[in-house]
Amino acid sequence: MADTVLFSVDLEPNKDGTMDGVRDAMEWFDETVPQGTVFATHRIATEVPELLGMLAESHEIGVHVHPREFGHDHDQLAELPLTRQQELIKRTRAAVTDAVGDEPVSFRAGRHSASRETFDVLTELGFVVDASINARYDEYLSRTLTKRSKPFEIDGLFEVPVTYGTLPILSTCCFRALVERPVTATAATLRADRWGCSGTSVLFSLATDADVLSFYMHPYDATDYHSLENDAGVYRRRAETLISQLSEWSFMSIRELAEDR
Repeated sequence: MADTVLFSVDLEPNKDGTMDGVRDAMEWFDETVPQGTVFATHRIATEVPELLGMLAESHEIGVHVHPREFGHDHDQLAELPLTRQQELIKRTRAAVTDAVGDEPVSFRAGRHSASRETFDVLTELGFVVDASINARYDEYLSRTLTKRSKPFEIDGLFEVPVTYGTLPILSTCCFRALVERPVTATAATLRADRWGCSGTSVLFSLATDADVLSFYMHPYDATDYHSLENDAGVYRRRAETLISQLSEWSFMSIRELAEDR
């Protein structure tokens, strides 16, 4: 059973570019999560720096890059030339540093769009941790990497993948286990009920089988601004239940786990 929880949030504007509900969602995150990691975009750092400052009192602040914020027509960082990747990461880190006073060392690519070349850029810029790997996104990295669920070292970085796994066949989630492979430790999974198996049951199952539970969400998961399965109230209650069930475990920032290992 897991004894370490890495609860993170990709702090970015809503999908339509607005900021509606973002502050309220992050205030809830701050009050609910004992300690976690907040990956912030350039717009967040420049438009609501005081929000990042507040979050930095209890949580690690990392860098999250969405190329659309810089005029690109897509958010696939891995498709950009290395010099452009470096520029966007540096600009975002500088803005985050101005907002919180400390230079971040942890990174997650928007849309999990990172390649081995992106890792090289991060290492050159002095980042220590990357959290971009997600088993459901294997367009730019080999399956030998994206199929990994436990933290590991690569290219001078401490890599923290999003936790994933398969559900036990002999359980109340048997039908979901047959159809949904793999399941990931994300807000989308937590709020989704499938084939008689709740998202809450899925997250408990993942936690039971993991040494480190790496879970992430977005601000819009905790608001009613977007029309998503199980509204913000349901999602918040499920997240609070999960955190309560894991209260005896260590909630750490991703940077702390890297330093501990």
